[in-house]
Amino acid sequence: MPSRAAPDVEIPASNRGAGEQQVFLSTLPASAGNRHLALTVVLVSAAIFLAAAPFARTPLAQIPAFLPIYQSALVVNDLITAAMLYGQFAILRSRPLLVLASAYLFSALMAVAHGLSFPGLFSPAGLLSGGPQTTAWIYFLWHAGFPVLVIAYALSAPGARRPQRRGDALGAVLGSVVAVLAAVGALVLFTTSGHDALPAIMQGNRDAPAKVYVATASWLLSIAALPVLWRRRPLSLLDLWLMVVMCVWVFDIALASVLNGGRYDLGWYSGRVYGLLAASFVLVVLLLESGALYARVSVGQERERMRVEAALARHVERLKILTHIDRAVVAEETPEAIAAAVIEPLRVLLDVPRAIVNRFDLTAGEVEWVAAAGRRRTRVGPGVRYSIGLMGDVEGLRRGEAQHIDVGALPPGPEVDALLASGVRLYMAVPMIAGGELIGAVSFGGEADDFPAEKMQIAQEVATQLAIAISQARLLERVRRHAGELENRVRERTAQLEGVNKELESFSYSVSHDLRAPLRAIDGYALMLEEDYAARLDDEGRRLLGVVRGEAHRMGRLIDDLLEFSRMGRQAPMKQHIDMTALARECAGEAGGALAPAVQVEALPPSGADRAMLKQVWINLIGNASKYCGKQDAPRIVVGGRADAAENVYWVRDNGAGFDMRYADKLFGVFQRLHRQDEFPGTGVGLAIVQRVVTRHGGRVWAEGKVGEGACFYFSLPRGAGG
Repeated sequence: MPSRAAPDVEIPASNRGAGEQQVFLSTLPASAGNRHLALTVVLVSAAIFLAAAPFARTPLAQIPAFLPIYQSALVVNDLITAAMLYGQFAILRSRPLLVLASAYLFSALMAVAHGLSFPGLFSPAGLLSGGPQTTAWIYFLWHAGFPVLVIAYALSAPGARRPQRRGDALGAVLGSVVAVLAAVGALVLFTTSGHDALPAIMQGNRDAPAKVYVATASWLLSIAALPVLWRRRPLSLLDLWLMVVMCVWVFDIALASVLNGGRYDLGWYSGRVYGLLAASFVLVVLLLESGALYARVSVGQERERMRVEAALARHVERLKILTHIDRAVVAEETPEAIAAAVIEPLRVLLDVPRAIVNRFDLTAGEVEWVAAAGRRRTRVGPGVRYSIGLMGDVEGLRRGEAQHIDVGALPPGPEVDALLASGVRLYMAVPMIAGGELIGAVSFGGEADDFPAEKMQIAQEVATQLAIAISQARLLERVRRHAGELENRVRERTAQLEGVNKELESFSYSVSHDLRAPLRAIDGYALMLEEDYAARLDDEGRRLLGVVRGEAHRMGRLIDDLLEFSRMGRQAPMKQHIDMTALARECAGEAGGALAPAVQVEALPPSGADRAMLKQVWINLIGNASKYCGKQDAPRIVVGGRADAAENVYWVRDNGAGFDMRYADKLFGVFQRLHRQDEFPGTGVGLAIVQRVVTRHGGRVWAEGKVGEGACFYFSLPRGAGG
């Protein structure tokens, strides 16, 4: 069974550019109909020329209005033609077009100069202050310059490099206009200021003998332009009509300058008519072709609009299908429900008789329907199973390659018969892969081998999303199963911990009672001995008796601190809003003892915490500072705080004994002390209680100090705790 990946369809940029240029007259190829029409025009012109040629010297009446009308029409025609050619150059950036536009601009300006210099038109000697030869020489320079520029156009390379920036085209057009103006100005200056050096080719209104040589030279240039244009390849519609123009120019010059005898004879009038026709041909063709091209562009735009609208509608349907799959995944729907909701819209979007979402059982080598849609009905759920061989090359599917399957090439069987009966002769199988695992495939097809790139892309997008949905559903099922197992374990562990806590609490109170009983006995007997037998004891005996009682009392305090430490670890904080400034001042009065007046409490940020627990923290910290400041001449304790972005920080700073920062990590451990008992009494549990309370509130504790200069103990509470 053949398999292939659907190719992407893309029009090369070069082809698109060629298609865009085909809408211009200068690039449209000359068709057979165009050639026949041009040949007809040339033959008709030639017939008229042959009919008029024998009578070219026949004098006719002088018509004063003829020349200004003729010249004006000629100038307007040439200027419009030049403007349209400049416009096409600005779009196509074709150098030959720039040359041809310059030729028509040259013709228009020379026609203006010819009219201004014509004797008797605006003044007896013309307006350019030349001489009797000026007008004739301007005419022949005009009729020689135009074919020269046409030849330059024909010889210019069609594929000349185009300017890339918009400003380059404008600069080229302006440069062309300036160059043409300069050339026309130079020729006019030459024929006026240099009039005396010019050979005489006119005698009044009649031709001088030398005129035939000048006329023949310009005539030959027009003839020479024809083969040069004919050799231009590819021959465009513009080239074809330029050849017609040059043919008519040949007739124009022949009648008006070679075969005639002077001004105002039949040849002179006929040549002017030919000249006007020649000037009109390209303009008329440009206008007609522009209208036709605009009509074709309009039709093309309408077709493009309809195509874009259809593509947009398909894209909207694609987004609807993909969005539905995404929402279904979020809603934790089953794969069957997701596939059932999208399979029919997918079939309609792909425009196929049948579309199926298949789930693979690679171990069994079978395929199972998740959902299938035909023209008449949709089937959802398991039940239909068949060989995975109907999906093409499984290894190719694993690699993400869509399989192209010809039903006629499959081994005979009931599944193949069912496919043929349903009108499916060719179909595609697009793999559903998630996390590198081949989950299934989306298959679709019909009678025709119609699987363009757009259809394949749609199927691949839907297959990918369905693979993710099925993978997510499987993962969700595993997560739910694991969550249920974890919940059972948590309930079991919670019950075990509650039992252990109850046993620990019972043990703590038992230990407290069992330890306190002998301590009370020791202290009681020592007190009886001190009271009843003190006189019989010497000083050393009484000292030892005091030591016994003191240690018994210290052991009692140690037991109380351990019980408090254990209780703080079991008790859950009952959080409430606390005025930390008031609480700290209250604790300073209780824990400061004789140094209470030396405790300075600054304004503290409020917080949300368990008041009883926080009171124990403040009492332990302030009491600790008072103990280590007791030996100072001027003890000083400062309680402060600040509100940071994520937490409130509080501290108790003193100028007492301080500590070595090398042992700072031992300060908050149980029974960890940095000073001897005889220097500063204590149990070594107070700071451990501080750390446990603050940690239970989600905060942290730390300390800074220096031996002999004091210490500062910090703790923080999260702002979310109510601060």
